[in-house]
Amino acid sequence: MRSERAIVSELAGTTRDAIDILYQRDGRNFVFIDTAGIRRRGKQSTSAEVFSVMRAERSIRRAGLCVLIVDLTAGVTAQDKRIAGLIQTARKAAMVILNKWDLVKPKRNQKEAIANLAATARERIFFLDYAPVLITSSLTGEYVSKLFALIQKIQRAAGQRVGTGVLNRLLRHAFEANPPPTVRARRLKLFYAAQSKGKEDQQLQPPEFVLFVNDPRLLSQTYKRYLESRIRNAQPFPGLPIILTLRPRATSATAASRLRKK
Repeated sequence: MRSERAIVSELAGTTRDAIDILYQRDGRNFVFIDTAGIRRRGKQSTSAEVFSVMRAERSIRRAGLCVLIVDLTAGVTAQDKRIAGLIQTARKAAMVILNKWDLVKPKRNQKEAIANLAATARERIFFLDYAPVLITSSLTGEYVSKLFALIQKIQRAAGQRVGTGVLNRLLRHAFEANPPPTVRARRLKLFYAAQSKGKEDQQLQPPEFVLFVNDPRLLSQTYKRYLESRIRNAQPFPGLPIILTLRPRATSATAASRLRKK
């Protein structure tokens, strides 16, 4: 666990390329991708750094699970928020690691301090609210082993499904409790919903729910988040974004039949 795999430094920008690190634990093989730090566009001083950022962004798209590491001595920075935004846009499984606990942990009330630090991080990265938060010290190894327990938890969640009957009852109740807003005198109507089977070759694929409606354009972002939260209340799916795909009435009968067969 403590073997040296990469060059590290307290100076930002030391890592210039994405490095694949092979690691085995409890008979399971992992590939960790150590990426270059991403700074704001205006701060990228050299062409080498610009290319390292591009490679880091490709690594996010290539990864099954993205681990956002935040320096506790600096707090959540604008760079951290930008990386979190890229993870969210890529719709990737994710977790947040608050590192350097050894430098900030108090002698007393450590559980309270951990809860406060995690809450602050969640507030700053509110748009990545599905990602579990873990506080660690890479130097001392404290709590690092919990990383693998979290990975397993997210993997199990990726295999969970919401039954079609349960899902439809849940969404109908959600529509009844809080009807969608009207858009140009029209309102979103739900006919049927089902969870997509997904791709068999992707172990950490986020759950996708297909909703057959009168007009997908009537779904606002606010109402979409509301429906996602109602689904998550029934099935938390920790570490995974919930994907809602809306299809219009014209394709609902054929597509629903395909989903049922899956």
